[in-house]
Amino acid sequence: MTHTPNKTLQTALLLLATLGIMSGITIVSSLPLISHTFLNIPNIEFLSKLMLTIPSMVIALFSPFAGYIVDRFGRLKPLYSGIFLFIVGGSSGFYLHDFYIILVGRAVLGLGVSLMMTSFTALIGDYFSEEERHKFMSKQGMVVALSGIVFITSGGLLAQIHWSYPFAIYLIPLLYLPFLLKTLYEPKLHKHSETLEVEVKLLPVYLTAFFVMVLFYMMPTQFPYLIVNVLGGKPQTIGFVIATAMTFNALTVIQYAKLKARFSYIQIYAATFALFGLGLMIISQATSISGLFFATAPIGMGFGLLFVNTNAWFLSLVPAHKRGKAAGVLTSSFFLGQFASPLFFEPIVRAYSIQMLFLIISVVSLSAALLLLLKSQKRL
Repeated sequence: MTHTPNKTLQTALLLLATLGIMSGITIVSSLPLISHTFLNIPNIEFLSKLMLTIPSMVIALFSPFAGYIVDRFGRLKPLYSGIFLFIVGGSSGFYLHDFYIILVGRAVLGLGVSLMMTSFTALIGDYFSEEERHKFMSKQGMVVALSGIVFITSGGLLAQIHWSYPFAIYLIPLLYLPFLLKTLYEPKLHKHSETLEVEVKLLPVYLTAFFVMVLFYMMPTQFPYLIVNVLGGKPQTIGFVIATAMTFNALTVIQYAKLKARFSYIQIYAATFALFGLGLMIISQATSISGLFFATAPIGMGFGLLFVNTNAWFLSLVPAHKRGKAAGVLTSSFFLGQFASPLFFEPIVRAYSIQMLFLIISVVSLSAALLLLLKSQKRL
């Protein structure tokens, strides 16, 4: 049975939530510097982007197995195993300076995140009643956005000193462990459904999650090169611009419940794609670093709504007794989109330019917004 966890237990879960955002954006500011450091490696600019996407591929592929492990061995053993792999694999770039070995470390990081976040999701389902779970997810969204600002800014400042220093941020969970070990407890095991009916019903959600992440990962995989190589910015500038966008992300997430009370899921998606398209249009026309900051509001607001709306839509469709298994597939969809993003967009960058890529995708996003708006009107 679930109950309302006390504040100490909720704090422990919120600390775990920060690790998810840490895994993805901490080294964004280092990517251009890594490509410059390893210029002797063919196609290094593209390969350096795999620093972000290889963990995503591993998470997408391993998540179903992680779900089995969590069901078979309980929540805490896989959780702590995942944290160990997270620390070892994530921090490898700090003390190992062979590019290909660091890529292996990023794969180990992916295994850790898969175990850790699968266990984390299961713990939320086990610890909370349905009503309390939604309240906690609101807190979680705010904490994730704010921690993202801290990590991306810190990564940018550290990258200015040396490209390897942001990898040291992955050692932070060592500070969490004593508190987690003292606070978290193993819940009772639950029986899980084996039917495929829910997965078929949720296929539109999974496809949307994949598409959303393909678009979202344009920012960490393409944006640093636009700032440094095209506009002549410094590594810490990457962190400041993305952190500004995430500030608008955090402010928007707070308002989601009020927006959902007035608008449908489709209408909110229409608004988010319109905001995202507007932001990309501004980026595509920017001729200076200062011009990029005008795009941070629509970009941040759009993505703040995209992720919350996708998760809310998902929760509205899946029954409680099948939520764990379905959430694993949703996680795979998100992270498969992360891995696919640079693969989809690299041909456009090579054929045209990074700013032309932003212009093309802005047109796609604005067109999607118009189609969704028309679809929502038909349903009224």
